[in-house]
Amino acid sequence: MRGVPGRERERGEQRHEGAVRIGILRLSSMGDIVLAGPVCRALHRAFPEAEIVFITTSRYAELAAALPGVGRVETIRRRGASFTRDVSRLAEGSWDYLADLQGSPRSAKVRRALRAGRNAVYRPPRFRRGVLIATKLRLGRFEPVPLRYLRAVSSWGVWDDDRGLTLRLGEELWQEAAKRWPVLLTKPYAIIPGAKHATKRWPGEYWAELVGLLRRERPVIVIGGPGDMPREVAAVAGTNGRQVVDLTGRTPPLMTAAVLSGTKGIVSGDTGPMHLAVASGRPLVALFGPTVREFGFFPFRASNARVLEAPLWCRPCSAHGGERCPLGHHRCMKRLTPDQVEATLGRAVAEATRDRGGSPEP
Repeated sequence: MRGVPGRERERGEQRHEGAVRIGILRLSSMGDIVLAGPVCRALHRAFPEAEIVFITTSRYAELAAALPGVGRVETIRRRGASFTRDVSRLAEGSWDYLADLQGSPRSAKVRRALRAGRNAVYRPPRFRRGVLIATKLRLGRFEPVPLRYLRAVSSWGVWDDDRGLTLRLGEELWQEAAKRWPVLLTKPYAIIPGAKHATKRWPGEYWAELVGLLRRERPVIVIGGPGDMPREVAAVAGTNGRQVVDLTGRTPPLMTAAVLSGTKGIVSGDTGPMHLAVASGRPLVALFGPTVREFGFFPFRASNARVLEAPLWCRPCSAHGGERCPLGHHRCMKRLTPDQVEATLGRAVAEATRDRGGSPEP
């Protein structure tokens, strides 16, 4: 951050003594909350005696509690009278610091109600992003989202530790996952085919072909939300070959992270669970279509991750993907072939094995 090497940064880093309460506000979504891990870790390092409270919705409470440095989680309902009551409850306490990582009108209401001694607000680069989408011109420097979060609180004497995404996953969670799905003991491959917006999704027939290639070596598990299992993959799952296990809609975020940590390698689209895959440290191939690195959501400091994207003039075409390709061809995803993805994953797995000193995996 700020181009200063880690050792030199430590000389300027402040360590605050005393018990203070720090709120970190991020209501959604899954990926954004995982990407808040580095700022939580940095705040804990700078304020070792502080109570760090993550404020989010109940859907992501368990995930937020697993972020490094977070001591407690408070939940807020998103709308109506319930939202007002929840904010009023939080406002009854005193807050020394509040980092608003949402930067939205709703989070501004929370910020005003809590009246913290010091506030920091994350401001997404919406204008520059809009210019990039409309004209393909890159104005200024675009940082990964975790570094943007850290920059928002830099005036508090908080610094980047040069580490990536991490989650606190207990061994018991992995044991529970392996007991429920014994296939995990075979170190399967995992695919994450779903995405909220259609243009971020790799074609179903491509996923089916990739599954056919991967299951020649070992089983494949399918991760995602309800309805994320491509029908083409479901059609081949029952054919001869190693097992294909559908876990879509069956693993909440923290269990998803535990499952992914037990895989040999992962292929994912540009979606929230991809960041869980990054935090797992497993070899990963991430498929990016309508969105680009400048948006800040590429795998963060993941030496085991490889990004595949097609060099097309029409990218990016939207901030979050859409329901249809504006030009009608969807080449940004169709030009990423199953053979290419399998080969890239194989190289990522081989390099990760070499980095471990050549120790074989089952």
